[in-house]
Amino acid sequence: MARSPVAGAFLKRLPLTLVIAMLVWLALRPILDTAVTGLAEILIRSFEYPRVTRLEAVDHRARVFRSDFRSDSSIPTIPLTETHFNTIVLLALFLAIPKRFSRKNLERLVMAWFLLYLTQTLNLFLHVKCIYALSLGEWSQQTYSAFSQNFYGFWRYFTDLPGRFSFPFVFWLGFFWEPVLGMLTPDSQPTQAVKKPGKNRA
Repeated sequence: MARSPVAGAFLKRLPLTLVIAMLVWLALRPILDTAVTGLAEILIRSFEYPRVTRLEAVDHRARVFRSDFRSDSSIPTIPLTETHFNTIVLLALFLAIPKRFSRKNLERLVMAWFLLYLTQTLNLFLHVKCIYALSLGEWSQQTYSAFSQNFYGFWRYFTDLPGRFSFPFVFWLGFFWEPVLGMLTPDSQPTQAVKKPGKNRA
């Protein structure tokens, strides 16, 4: 099957857009660290009583504090780079599509990026809950049931592996389905003009 010229241009641009997306992500890492950590803390504390959890972004890691732990307790940390590096994939795919800076496509990028940000926040939330449910020894066993431990463990695994790598593609396909379909549809127009039948000249 013939490949659409738009798809060919997309594939040619993709290596360059990956580099550009990585540079943008590197510039935004401190902002993303703070944004993901801040919303995850709000989400965790909204389900706590009393509200004891505090998250702090330091050196691209989220430090997990609880006010009810002893002052000499070790402070768990979670790497934030792994949480939001999939932003690179979404940005690279966006930058490679045609008419990417049109108002319509920019609005779609904002919506797709926001949903990706929510999944990144959920991933960090699940990491913190797994620390509480699985990594604090006797306290975890007393505080969390076997169902809760399995629940948080499964969804952390899902958002770590299949979710982390598939979410950017899913949101890109969902919000930019029109240009994607245009790239997948080969050009069906004939390349040579068909000569109309006419009378043969002597």
